[in-house]
Amino acid sequence: MPRSYIGIDQSYSGCAIVAFTPATKTATEHVYDFSPSKAGVGPQRLAYVHHTLRQLFVNLRQQGTVSQVCFEGYAYGSKFRREELGELGGVMRLALVQVFPPHLLHAVAPTTVKKYVTGSGRADKDKMMLAVYMRWQHESSSHDAADAYSLARIAADLETEKPLELKFQQDVIDAIRNPKPPTKKAA
Repeated sequence: MPRSYIGIDQSYSGCAIVAFTPATKTATEHVYDFSPSKAGVGPQRLAYVHHTLRQLFVNLRQQGTVSQVCFEGYAYGSKFRREELGELGGVMRLALVQVFPPHLLHAVAPTTVKKYVTGSGRADKDKMMLAVYMRWQHESSSHDAADAYSLARIAADLETEKPLELKFQQDVIDAIRNPKPPTKKAA
């Protein structure tokens, strides 16, 4: 079975998941609307999101060999809806660890995803979509799907043994493989 790599970009209102298979050069997008108007609110919404994502992860695992999964980590500087985003992120992570071994899972900061694609951690959404298309000729259906595709490419490059062509991409892969321990803030 060919190896596949999963990238996940989750936001308050939805989730984009891309399964990338280098051997066939295919990428399959799964885009979900998890807005309160579609998924409900509170615990009902969390249960819906968990059930939906867990089912997809089980299906993806059954379709082939999932080698690595990269998902966008939290934007810690964000002030808007951070508690709800934390709950949704927690539910997604729970669904992931119920299906995949923890050593396959990698949280990647939003700025790191941008750096991997554009060389800068400050690229806007439109620049990201254009860079994904220019770099890999992948036309994404949304900004979230472009980020998810980028995360799937990061996941694939985590298993690449030869050095990557672009230094900034190699720096990102090295940092994910060998994370620095958190630093303590002065009191």
